Amino acid sequence: MSFAVVLAQLMGMSISGYIVDKWGWHAPFWIGGILGMIGVILSLFIYEPKDKDIKQVSIQMKDLILVMREPLLLRASLLSILAHSIIFTTMFGFIPMYVLQIGFQENDLSMIVFSFMIPHALATLFMEKLFVPVFGKWKSLMLAFLCSAVFTLVTPIIKDKELLCIIQAFNGFSLGLLFPLLLGMAIESIDDRKRATAMGIYQAIYAIGMFGGPYIAGKLNSAIGIQASFYFAGILGIAAMMLILAWNRKKHVSIRYSDYRKN
Repeated sequence: MSFAVVLAQLMGMSISGYIVDKWGWHAPFWIGGILGMIGVILSLFIYEPKDKDIKQVSIQMKDLILVMREPLLLRASLLSILAHSIIFTTMFGFIPMYVLQIGFQENDLSMIVFSFMIPHALATLFMEKLFVPVFGKWKSLMLAFLCSAVFTLVTPIIKDKELLCIIQAFNGFSLGLLFPLLLGMAIESIDDRKRATAMGIYQAIYAIGMFGGPYIAGKLNSAIGIQASFYFAGILGIAAMMLILAWNRKKHVSIRYSDYRKN
């Protein structure tokens, strides 16, 4: 599912630079609106079969509160706020503005997007097979946040086109590891009947990052300069890594204390 989402983002963003260069800045909005209408039309043909033997029951408020209090869901959601803040501040936010500011052309945007999005998409496929079996889920998250923080922090000091593409490729791969892993962890400990509710809570919470990250970065840009948004996003990555370290430390302390009580 994550790969399908990223593939759609890749297709849209990769041709945006060409569209702007060919037909101007208004063209992507017209094309996006047309694609949205096509989506509306296609949705009219979706048929959802109803099983008469299954009785649909609305979730009760007490059940909703219990789901919201699930520790793993809350931790995954908090980390997802930080991850979405990073990506919506950088590639989906101020990277295009930055590359144009340092002298790139509009058609160079597609190259930057390709450099980021292709590794970003590939990471969603290889995360579960390569990284989690070797490092485990929490260490994989910590490593991905650390790498993303480093690559984001060095972005504003790079002016060379080829080197910037390489840095964005590594950053895209790092962020690509995060989202499917956090998505799975958000519902991992939730009962099957309540997973749709947990997913809704998770999406509602990480939406804070989609809005809050670029908003704060924009304020910093106005006060300090566009480099501030990358420093801000990099610090968020370090903060996420520190949270994971703190949670793991607390977990190990609890386990040792439990063993001590047993003895």
